[in-house]
Amino acid sequence: MKSGNHKLFWALTAAILVTGSVSGCTKSKEAGGDPAKTGEKSYTLNVAKTSSSALTNPLIQLAEEKGYFDGYRLELKNTTLETSGTFEALSIGKVDTTYGQLIPPLSYGSQGSDVTLFAGTISGGMCVVVRPENEEELKDLKNWKGKNIGVIQLSTSEMVTKYVLGKDYGYKAGEDLTYTLIDGYPNISLAVNKGTVDIGFISAEYVEGAVSEGLVYLFPLTNLLEDYVCCRQTAYSKSFKDNREAYVAYLKGQIRAYKDYVKDEAGTVASLAQATGETEDYIKNYIYNKETNGNRTYNPDPNYNGTLAVYDTLLEWDYVEKGTVLSQFYDLSVYADALKAVIEEYPDDTFFTDMWKYFEKNNSEYPDFDKVYGNYL
Repeated sequence: MKSGNHKLFWALTAAILVTGSVSGCTKSKEAGGDPAKTGEKSYTLNVAKTSSSALTNPLIQLAEEKGYFDGYRLELKNTTLETSGTFEALSIGKVDTTYGQLIPPLSYGSQGSDVTLFAGTISGGMCVVVRPENEEELKDLKNWKGKNIGVIQLSTSEMVTKYVLGKDYGYKAGEDLTYTLIDGYPNISLAVNKGTVDIGFISAEYVEGAVSEGLVYLFPLTNLLEDYVCCRQTAYSKSFKDNREAYVAYLKGQIRAYKDYVKDEAGTVASLAQATGETEDYIKNYIYNKETNGNRTYNPDPNYNGTLAVYDTLLEWDYVEKGTVLSQFYDLSVYADALKAVIEEYPDDTFFTDMWKYFEKNNSEYPDFDKVYGNYL
């Protein structure tokens, strides 16, 4: 890894303790896709996991539970790591892939580490809280000028809102808006309550506690930018190149699971409850209830356009190394090949062709996108 921005490194080490990644328990109930009649696996991926969240990427757990990875002859092996060490382990090849918040792999990639972003995980999931007396005023974003915002440093919410509030409302962070960097979502809520900051950005899991302490849940952060990117999937670059078909199989299984997640709520809830040991009510609230999950959605699409907006904001604020462009460590081809394979497997299923249309819309800023991907359908 190149000599990097030390301010970023140490802030990042603290920041990534906020969220983590976990892969599901391996269970096979029915084969999907191209079943391996011998039962032997052709591919193996070592996936980094932590214990910080049981549902960071439920599509992986769902694909395992439904046997889609088995059907594509893929075996997943899990390596449990401390959250703060996940991307360091990935960058030196101790694991093949992981999934978690967006900023760490952007930092590592910008510094020349051997990491490649290749697919999506979560969009949304963050919420805005304020004191009751400020609710009516702050519902209108035009009234945010001069306000103080409490946020976790190097979080996606910091970068997304700096981008949107600047682009759509003309606010300049540091002039029209003050960003106060606070360690931990409970402490952000506490700062709002005390009046130290006017507005707090917190993860959906902390809203109930904030409201119980007298704050008001104003709206999900998706009101500022619909479907904004959050967690992404990242690979060790050498493994990604040498074992490409394993990653194609990995995404084929997730693409199949994505349809189940969208189209079969009852079945998905039951499968994830079985895979995680959580109650069905917990799964429903975490996965499907937009009132309790901050309008969080899951999608394996890479969404390069959304990631580029965050990366450009990081560059603007000198949080990442200049001179490295995002496309140098962001790959769309494996996802595209996986989705094409599923479309060809199910040629009459418009759900998967609609996924391709979404891919075209949300990845169009990738270099030569139209030339490479524009004429598929």
